[in-house]
Amino acid sequence: MTEEEKKEELKVKKKKETTEPFVMDKIKEGIIKAGGTAELAGKVALDVATWAKETAKEGVITTVEIQKKTVELLAETNKDISIAFQEFVKKV
Repeated sequence: MTEEEKKEELKVKKKKETTEPFVMDKIKEGIIKAGGTAELAGKVALDVATWAKETAKEGVITTVEIQKKTVELLAETNKDISIAFQEFVKKV
């Protein structure tokens, strides 16, 4: 990975103030565990990833921001999955 790619790499700031690389599969897994289909999970995760790259400040976005956006996008297509995802996130 070049220095330029490292600068562009999106980081996620966790609740305990640590950071880790953004992993779209984590969003997909959460949506599937909440009862969503793989197709829905893939679409929403991709939309969240695109939004996160545009929204991140200095390449960093918080888990809370990611969760809120995921819930918002899920609510547009499936309110029940959106609610289930919120409940799943609270348990983690």
